[in-house]
Amino acid sequence: MSRGLASRYQPVLVALHWLLALLIIGLLCLGFFVLADMPNTNPKKLEILVWHMTGGICVLALMILRLLIRIRSARPATATSGSPLLDRLASMAHYSFYLIVFLIIASGWATGWFIRGVFQHPGELLPNNFTTFPTFQVHAVLATMLATLIAAHIAAALFHQFVLKDGLFRRMWFGRRTIVPAEK
Repeated sequence: MSRGLASRYQPVLVALHWLLALLIIGLLCLGFFVLADMPNTNPKKLEILVWHMTGGICVLALMILRLLIRIRSARPATATSGSPLLDRLASMAHYSFYLIVFLIIASGWATGWFIRGVFQHPGELLPNNFTTFPTFQVHAVLATMLATLIAAHIAAALFHQFVLKDGLFRRMWFGRRTIVPAEK
């Protein structure tokens, strides 16, 4: 286990961060702008829904991998904004990412469970309205919360980059990494 302070995040974590960002934003867009507006009677909806669910499973696997690597690797010192309140909110936001993503996946899986007959018997129709399932309602609320959290995360990164000019963005980008051993 490599511990201590690093100048940047481990390259695998950086790659996972950006890959997960693309996947999650893509899945949110697919849900908000394609699936939500497509009638359940459209035969293409089931196909797109299967892609959405497969993407969710990929996100789950990558999030677990990211979490395990993050726990075991050295990382940079906690970033500061100069405001204890903002720093606390940032810390809470980072934990919230994991929690919300795992809950979205669980609620999506639970919604799929309610309509599993469709996936066991291809060609059957989707339910008239997904909003009748409480698990779907939870899924939709969590997706909105995650989209909001992502927007706040991007705004905070831009604040660090262009207002504080503290080089925070560089820590989660690709580049050479050095580790200062932890004191014993």
